[in-house]
Amino acid sequence: MKRKCLARLLCAALVTASVFTVPGCGTAGQEAKKEEQTAESSDEKIKLRFMWWGDDVRHQATLDVIEQYEKEHPNVTIEAEYGGYDGYFEKLTTQLSGGTVADIIQYNANTVSDLMAIGDVFVNLEDYADVLDTSDFNQEFIKNFSYYDGKMIAVPTGINGGIWLANTALFEEADVDAEEIRTWDDFIEAGKAIHQANESCYLFNIDIETLGKELLGSIMAQITGEDLVNKDTMEMNFTKEDLQRAFTLIHEMYANDVIEPAADSAPYALKLNTNPKWINHELAVVYGATSNIFEGYYDFQETAAALSMPEFEDAEESGILYIPPQMLAVSSKCEHPEVAADFLNYFYNDETAINTLKTCRSVPPTEKGQKICEEKGYADPVLVSAITKAGETGTIHQNLYTPTEVVEILQDAVEKIAYDQGDVESITNDAMSLLEETLGRLQK
Repeated sequence: MKRKCLARLLCAALVTASVFTVPGCGTAGQEAKKEEQTAESSDEKIKLRFMWWGDDVRHQATLDVIEQYEKEHPNVTIEAEYGGYDGYFEKLTTQLSGGTVADIIQYNANTVSDLMAIGDVFVNLEDYADVLDTSDFNQEFIKNFSYYDGKMIAVPTGINGGIWLANTALFEEADVDAEEIRTWDDFIEAGKAIHQANESCYLFNIDIETLGKELLGSIMAQITGEDLVNKDTMEMNFTKEDLQRAFTLIHEMYANDVIEPAADSAPYALKLNTNPKWINHELAVVYGATSNIFEGYYDFQETAAALSMPEFEDAEESGILYIPPQMLAVSSKCEHPEVAADFLNYFYNDETAINTLKTCRSVPPTEKGQKICEEKGYADPVLVSAITKAGETGTIHQNLYTPTEVVEILQDAVEKIAYDQGDVESITNDAMSLLEETLGRLQK
């Protein structure tokens, strides 16, 4: 295949950051400037709002860091607004449009086009380089993900890789060598073997939303070597035949009992670790982002492994996810952006904060954070293995600029396939018609 390794673009996790420095990063004398400019005035009462989503581990760690910062800056109060991801994006876009959004905002890297379409919603963090030091970040990661239209609108919360987390014990029980799975055909044959060995077991633990919104884009990158949509022209980078090939693969996984029936897995969408079959070791592999694999997600450490993503034999790219887990930005409506930037500086660079956050947003994006997590054993070695693989072979095209409407159309089509609500060709035709109509409207 024509492999285009992201190792040429992005440094692998847990390695020394590039010496390349993005304009606006830390400089000599910065500490003195911080003392002068942090929190503006120790007498002025300042209130900031910080919104994010996550699990209980992330919530508590973030709340603890907020408390630490407030103790060091008694004139600053940071109100926490947090919860799960369900409905978060809709809430964020509504608040951005209405000018009521929080001061510090967590968002998904692949939603940046939709957010920036609302307007000039984030400050340029380069304007606060004397308080927010990004010199210890992986500079290629900053360069590729922090900038939009020439402005540094956000900083990554970590380094995130796609992971195929496997319980190798189930493979052994079915006499399948997990490390020999290279192609999608291999993957399907392994799924058949596992289900035949034990009818209560399935190879693949994945929900329709993750399959339609995330994995489908990676499969399409393998087929086309492109993003789903050209962000400049709003034209599709794939043909009907390309899409039908991807949909056929998904159909074959359901038809051959590689994936648990959709109706059975539906209650555990976006919380795959709560599926009783996963808990009872009846599902062999889960796909997701390393940032979503938290402590307690799995209990088979002795038999856990990060597998390589299966590929088509003629794959143009690997399809492996390698992007920030989330981004943190400061709202253009923030009345105290310099203080917000100073909080971000504490969040990323202070040793106490690093030891508190650990890997609750995946492996940290800074060299210092990575070193601390490695030395103190905060980072799950299986996750580090997955991130390292992603850094070496991650796909070039990460679909960061795909409009939400396009993603929804594709997910709806995947849902029809999962529930066997029509033949693949008809579902493909319907999806193509909707995509052409939607993109035609977005082009105007």
